[in-house]
Amino acid sequence: MNAWFRSSATLFCGFAVAGAAAAPRNVEAFDAATWPALQAALEQPAVVVFSTTDCVHCPAVIEQLVRDIRKRKLKATSIAVVMDVAPGESDSTLLRNAEYRKTDRLFAFVGQAPPLRYAIDPRWRGVTPYVVFLAPNVPAVRVTGPPSREDFDNWARTAALSRPGAVRASGPSR
Repeated sequence: MNAWFRSSATLFCGFAVAGAAAAPRNVEAFDAATWPALQAALEQPAVVVFSTTDCVHCPAVIEQLVRDIRKRKLKATSIAVVMDVAPGESDSTLLRNAEYRKTDRLFAFVGQAPPLRYAIDPRWRGVTPYVVFLAPNVPAVRVTGPPSREDFDNWARTAALSRPGAVRASGPSR
């Protein structure tokens, strides 16, 4: 287990993050059209955590990612996608869940999980957490299991550079 995740796991205790954005107000449907639509409409960086309600590592991963986004003051969206409960089945329970309340958006799979996972990444076999780091005009970075500090740092740099008006370093001038 990497050190970043181990430290975040010990910090997770279910409390709201100070200065947190409003919790999701509804559970959005995640169907076959959702993933391409999310990527096509991406205007700012986002981190997506695919989870299940029985995932033991997911709460700490969500907590740490949201905390790091806020600590660095990144203009980024945090998204949780629950794969084992459909919208309408347990919405009130999901919306009260401390881990999902920290995110900006909450989705739940509609339909069979295997084809939905395949549409996200044909190599993904359903291990959770499954984290996808997104930034406009940049290929997605996918991580099975808890992401490392390096994964987050690389995405944060990309996220900062993907903002409109961001100045990109061009290297040493000659």
